[in-house]
Amino acid sequence: MSNNKKKKTKKRMKPETKQKIGLGFASLINNEACIKIGRNWKWYFPVITGILAIMIALVPSFTKNMQTKLGDNLMNAPSYGLENGLVHVGEFLQEKNVDLLVNEEAKLEDNGTWETATTGMEHSWYTCTATNPDTDEQYVVIEAFYNNSTGETEVADLDFANRVLANQDPYTGNARGTEEDVYDNAAVIFGKEHIYVIKVGTDGSVGQAVGRYDRLIGVNFKNYMTTDFDGKAYTAKPGTYDYTNAIRETWRRVINEAAETDKNMQALSYLGIMAAVYVGLAFVFGLVIFLMTRGKKNPLRIYTFWETQKMAYTAALCPAILSLILGFLISSFALFMFIFIYGIRIMWMSMRSLRAPTY
Repeated sequence: MSNNKKKKTKKRMKPETKQKIGLGFASLINNEACIKIGRNWKWYFPVITGILAIMIALVPSFTKNMQTKLGDNLMNAPSYGLENGLVHVGEFLQEKNVDLLVNEEAKLEDNGTWETATTGMEHSWYTCTATNPDTDEQYVVIEAFYNNSTGETEVADLDFANRVLANQDPYTGNARGTEEDVYDNAAVIFGKEHIYVIKVGTDGSVGQAVGRYDRLIGVNFKNYMTTDFDGKAYTAKPGTYDYTNAIRETWRRVINEAAETDKNMQALSYLGIMAAVYVGLAFVFGLVIFLMTRGKKNPLRIYTFWETQKMAYTAALCPAILSLILGFLISSFALFMFIFIYGIRIMWMSMRSLRAPTY
């Protein structure tokens, strides 16, 4: 082999490239670096940095929304009003052989069994009552409604549920009491395409979960008296504490699944809205920097509108990273964390690095 072969030499990074990389990292905490980038660099880095910052800032609130489970929230602690009520609703469906079946079109059908079951009842819905042992007075534990309205009298699911909450007959819209009366019972409302579960607390607060049937195709609600959400038979005996808890767990999962589609749609819509808000925020902060340098005797008047926009976009990355961390630690403030920290940095930059010198 020839000894005259040239040795391969490694390509060294240009000093200008090293300087740019260093300046890019420095812009995380150094306002002067943001100003230099906005003043001298092309639009690629600031715009990409701004987009990346917005994506990072959205992660905590989006994650929180996606992890929300309506069933967990509604049935996070045993109240035994709603839970015992759901047991009685299941018993009613079983005893009367009411088939509330979710078909392939994600709609509920009963094949006329609901009307047959409620014939001769005081109302067209099921009401479970109990007696207060202290006062011997009867009170309503839960009510179950099924929206089987058709033809000219057909009522949309949302209107049907709102009538229940307004203490009206959901089929006719007639008041069930005086105008001052409010609905104060637990309820499960089987709509044509939606299911509503209402839980009323001892303090009068109303919790509500709503969902679609698209993830419950093939489900027959009367079967939840004997089998759980996975189709396995209950091991606990009816009438026991464990049996009531098993029913509660089944319905928790039912609500979670039913609410999943709407929850995902709402989370994505919320993501789009907040992304637009953050984009607008970055634009406004760039405008603030521009206006801060518009004094007639201000030597920083040389900065153009586009340059100040690039400064604001570059300055957004550090607040986004901080809001990502703090947003997971303090999830209740995840929405406003980025706005707050970003605003502080722009104020700091405007007051310190972009302030006109005084003599």
